Amino acid sequence: MTQTRERRIYLAWKGEKRRHDYRNGETHSPAMKVARRFRVPIRVVRDAIEAQREVA
Repeated sequence: MTQTRERRIYLAWKGEKRRHDYRNGETHSPAMKVARRFRVPIRVVRDAIEAQREVA
């Protein structure tokens, strides 16, 4: 089964969220890091996250 782009973005965001260190003041949010990795606007990442939350 292949994954849709939305699903890959969501899973990447979830992984970044787990690794993100809020205490040491990392500068960019997990969503912004994923947006940079996929080279898309952050709005696309946020929409993909919301769409996958509705499915789950």
